[in-house]
Amino acid sequence: MKNRFLIKKFLTYFFAIVIFFIMFFPLYGLILTSIQPESIIRSRNISFFPAKIIFSHFVEVLKPNHISNLYEGIKNSLIVSLITAFLCLILGFPASYSLSRLNLPAKNLILVLLISVYFLPTILFIIPLFIILVTYQLDDTIISLVIPYTAFILPFVIWILKSFIDKLPIEVEEAAKIDGCSIFQLLILIIFPLLRPGLIAAFIFAFILSWVEFLTPLIFTNNLKISTVALGLFRSTIDIKIGQQAAAAIITLIPVSLLMIFFQQYITKVVLSGSDK
Repeated sequence: MKNRFLIKKFLTYFFAIVIFFIMFFPLYGLILTSIQPESIIRSRNISFFPAKIIFSHFVEVLKPNHISNLYEGIKNSLIVSLITAFLCLILGFPASYSLSRLNLPAKNLILVLLISVYFLPTILFIIPLFIILVTYQLDDTIISLVIPYTAFILPFVIWILKSFIDKLPIEVEEAAKIDGCSIFQLLILIIFPLLRPGLIAAFIFAFILSWVEFLTPLIFTNNLKISTVALGLFRSTIDIKIGQQAAAAIITLIPVSLLMIFFQQYITKVVLSGSDK
């Protein structure tokens, strides 16, 4: 019995280490490319432990007149991602509570229809949205990104929050109602604090999905001042040095990586909440 336990533990750590190196190796290659001279990169003689490290690629891609327009893209992506994430929480919180607690007719069907959005090609939704935004002259604006982002991400946020609300004890809500709490007081004073881990996790997912979105800004924007990091990386493939491409990719990964590191426990709760179903 003890030997079986040791073997199981060994295999767990072994495969965890193997998976770590498989996932880390491309990232390490990206880092190596971003900190070595272009001549070494072009010669394909990149050393696993570089003798010379430079940071000029990072300096170049952050210049305002750089072809990737990365500085403007980071600013715009932060604004759009934050607005989208907050908007998804504001709309998703009451919607998820309604689907979880209220006796709505065919509420399971409603949830299935919401999630079914992700089983259809994105272009099916982008074309009518594009026509609407152009009709009302909202294209090439921050709004032209926030509206599609929110429309695509909101069903996922509702699903995350509903899975958390389903696990909250109904007795707490019943006791609050007996004490005279209105539905508004119940949501703000009782449910909202209990749902904080789910709200944080939903916010992180909404932010990340907005940050990495590429197709929507490609179609809805032409103005470089409304550029996003995804578009900046795309433009960096045009007549640019490889080292600068790698540096641009590293810079755009930093905000998402920090969110994943500092709020890892909340993301894990989302995964575990789905596995308990």
